[in-house]
Amino acid sequence: MKTTARIPPRAFPHAFPRAFSRTRPRAGPRTVATLCLALVTTAGAATAVTTAQEDTPPPQGDETSIATVITAPPPRAGELPSPAFMEQVYAASETGKRLYEEQRYADALPYLFAASQYGFKLPQAALGDIYLHGRGDVPRDNQIGIGWLGTAAEPPTTTQIEEYYDSVLAQLSEAQASTARSVVARYRARFAGSEHGLACQLFGTVIEDLRCGFLDDPEFAEQIDQTDQGYFEDHGDVEEMVVTAPIVAAPGPEPGEMPSGQFIAGVYDAMNRGSQLYRDGRYKEALPFLLVAAKRGFKWAQASAADIYLYGRGGVPVDLETGIGWLGVAAQPKTTNAILRFFEDSKDRLPERYSDAAVQTIVSDYRNRFGHRKHRVTCRFDADQGVAWSFNFKRLRCHFMDEATQCRGISLLDGEARSEWNCEPVRGSSNRTAPTY
Repeated sequence: MKTTARIPPRAFPHAFPRAFSRTRPRAGPRTVATLCLALVTTAGAATAVTTAQEDTPPPQGDETSIATVITAPPPRAGELPSPAFMEQVYAASETGKRLYEEQRYADALPYLFAASQYGFKLPQAALGDIYLHGRGDVPRDNQIGIGWLGTAAEPPTTTQIEEYYDSVLAQLSEAQASTARSVVARYRARFAGSEHGLACQLFGTVIEDLRCGFLDDPEFAEQIDQTDQGYFEDHGDVEEMVVTAPIVAAPGPEPGEMPSGQFIAGVYDAMNRGSQLYRDGRYKEALPFLLVAAKRGFKWAQASAADIYLYGRGGVPVDLETGIGWLGVAAQPKTTNAILRFFEDSKDRLPERYSDAAVQTIVSDYRNRFGHRKHRVTCRFDADQGVAWSFNFKRLRCHFMDEATQCRGISLLDGEARSEWNCEPVRGSSNRTAPTY
C-alpha cells in the first residue's frame, strides 16, 4: 500500500470508518462468487419442486439448533429488539456465511437459519443453494431450497442472486414454475425483512454491495437511506435530491450546450452553499448542493462528494462505487496533486473485489458523464485570485467558460474598464467581482 499523503485529517481521513468493518453483514466477494458457481449446476436442482402443497407451512429448520445460536429473547410484537439480540443475529449471519465459504454446510445451517428467518438475504441465498444441491451431508430438499432462494431474490438484492433464482425457474415446466412461485410467496410472507424490522439496501452497479440490518440499530440506520426501505415516504436516493429539490430553478442545458446566465448563477450559488456546509461539517446537508456542481464538472465539489460517500460522513450511506467514481473524475486533468493523492490512496484502500478493471470501468463512466469539458466548464490554476474554500484546492479554479458572455458586462469606472457580474443570483453570487471556484 502506498504511503498516505499528508492531507488535513478533517478533509480526508487516513482510515475507513467502522461503516466498512465486516462486523456488520455485507456482501463478501467469495459468497457471491460461490453462489455464481452454483448457476452452472442447477440443472438437477429444480426437478422436484412439483410436490409442494399450498397448505404446507414453510419449514423453519432445526429450531433446537437455532436456540443455541440466538440465546437472547426475540422481540415480541410491537417491541424493539434488544442490542444483545441484534448482535447475536449479526454474528450468526457472519458465522453462517464463513462456514458456508469453508464448505462446512451442515455446521453452517443453524447460523444461516438464525439470520435468514429475520430477512438477511445472503444467508437466505446460501440456504437455498445448500438445499437445492444437497451440499455436504445436508439432505436435498427443493421446496426449502427454492423457498429460501426466492425470498433472497426479492428486491433489493444482487444481480447474482436474481440470476441464480431465474436460472432455476427457467428449467421448470409452466406448472412446476407456478408451484415454485407459490412456495416462494409463502416464504416471503413469513421471512421478508420488512416483517421483522429489517431493511436491505444495494450499493453500486459494477461492484454490488448488499447490506442488511435492523432499522432499530442506530449504527446500521445511519449507513443506509431509509427512504428506500418502504418504512418512510419515498423521496428517492441522496443523489436524486438534487433533481427533486429546487436547488437550481433554471433549466439545465444538455451536455455541450451553452448554459443560461440564470443557470450559471444557480450552480455557483449551490457551490457556495455546499462548500460552506461542508466546511461546517454539515455533510448530509452539503451533499445535494455539492452534487449540483459536481454533475457540471466542478472538481472541488466532485472531490468533496467523494469524501462524503467514501467515509459515510454526516450519516450519508457509505457508497464506495459512487465515491471512487466522483473522485476519479475529479482526478482527471487538469487537477491538483492533493486530489490525485487522495484518488490513489483511496484506490489502495478499497476492498479486494474492486479490481483495477472494475475501478477503471466505474471511473470511465463518471468521466464520460461528468467531465468538466462536457459541460463547458474550464479549470485552471490561479495563485492570485481570491481564497478558495478548501485548503487542498485553493490554487485550482473552475468556472463556466460562458460566464463572460452570459453573466458579465464591461463598465467604465474612473476611465478604467471593469468586468461586473450582472446575472441575477439565487443567493450568493452577486457580491463577487470574480468567481472563487
